[in-house]
Amino acid sequence: METAFSFNILKEEEQKRELWFEEFINSIKVHKLQLDTKTASKEIDNLYRAAIDGNLDRIALLNNEAINQYFTTKIIIDFIDLLNDNLPIKLAFDYKGSEILVWAEIPDNDSEFEKKLILSEAKVNAKYHDYGFDITSTIVEASDNFNVPIHYKVVK
Repeated sequence: METAFSFNILKEEEQKRELWFEEFINSIKVHKLQLDTKTASKEIDNLYRAAIDGNLDRIALLNNEAINQYFTTKIIIDFIDLLNDNLPIKLAFDYKGSEILVWAEIPDNDSEFEKKLILSEAKVNAKYHDYGFDITSTIVEASDNFNVPIHYKVVK
């Protein structure tokens, strides 16, 4: 037996679905206008070219690149946020696919800072591992006098 409560929930879900499809269709119309007027971004142009050509391999590649960019950005932001703006002497990142690498230089004998970095890594991995993404830290001390490897992007 359907109650007024369950009817309202169904109505809300229906309205939510209608709104989503309306916004989705409007986005496609805006993209078409941008493509017609040659004002579309490179990403939008590439995606629609691949879709129109039926190039599923290209669509999959573009999707994979977007997923990697999305999760890599979220992971780096979360990692830095967990450090509470108390960043190491040097901080750099590198990523390949779903693996994000951290290079952190900390003051000598600062075991608390080292623990904080390890805990931040663990928290980020707990949050994103199920999505296939992980972060791995290399922690060095200032007296080690190591240069940041050239393939890393230095943040600080």
